[in-house]
Amino acid sequence: SSGINAEWLLRPGNVFEVTLEDRTVVPATDQAITCSVSGLSQNTPVTWIGPDDNEISESDTNNYEINQGSFIFTNKAATLTIKTAKISSLSSGAVFKCKLRSSLYSTHSPDVVKEMELSFFTLGVQAINKEVESGTDATISCVITGITDDLDSVIWRKSGTDVTTLSGSNYVVS
Repeated sequence: SSGINAEWLLRPGNVFEVTLEDRTVVPATDQAITCSVSGLSQNTPVTWIGPDDNEISESDTNNYEINQGSFIFTNKAATLTIKTAKISSLSSGAVFKCKLRSSLYSTHSPDVVKEMELSFFTLGVQAINKEVESGTDATISCVITGITDDLDSVIWRKSGTDVTTLSGSNYVVS
């Protein structure tokens, strides 16, 4: 026995600190979550655990991208990017975890696990209906709620055809 025990590693000042924060996201884009670790004596790999409580494999590149980050002094920040393909299959409230243990005392060190909840914004689109007389111009408005950033664009469709940029049409988008 090396004389190092789990109780010693858990005392303040002898164990690293791990931070992983809950996030609320829009499900239409890739999302990166970061596991920040401080107080490490040497580089320690981070293991990511998915909502199914299974370890996420670095080879699962269709759904995830894992970046272990750089070890600088006693700190590192590992990132898990959850790709849109995976996000579309998740429910709001999905729990992801980052897990690590001291690589210096791996046989005596307990796992340190932090979890975070990934929630989704609920977007609402409301079309404002107005009656207009046949043969007159009509203004159609769309109110979008539940977003925190300005939209890059809105696409208007008629019978599945994008009329937003249709040249020579009877549509004006502003």
